[in-house]
Amino acid sequence: MKNNNALIEFNKIEQEIIVPYLKNVFGTVNSACCLYHMIEQGEDIYTYLINGDQVITLEVSRIDNSIIEDSIITIEEYAKMMKGKQYHRYLKELLELSKRSDFQV
Repeated sequence: MKNNNALIEFNKIEQEIIVPYLKNVFGTVNSACCLYHMIEQGEDIYTYLINGDQVITLEVSRIDNSIIEDSIITIEEYAKMMKGKQYHRYLKELLELSKRSDFQV
């Protein structure tokens, strides 16, 4: 039951706060895939793959839902940063993930 409530809360934050913010930053958002989510003391940190080509990391305050943008990098830069020399396979997986229908906005 606790996991279901956490998923409901995540989906609510994503639809009401994160997706509108992403549309404001990127203009057109056809797909948004959450690659990473970390719960911190006063904020949640998210990393999203946007439109299959850019990766954004942002922090959402748990106090007032304000967003602080950390960085926007290309998918290639992200894959290299995460996997080093073996990034090609990871990059392919990320690109396939971005095409899934359940990540379309």
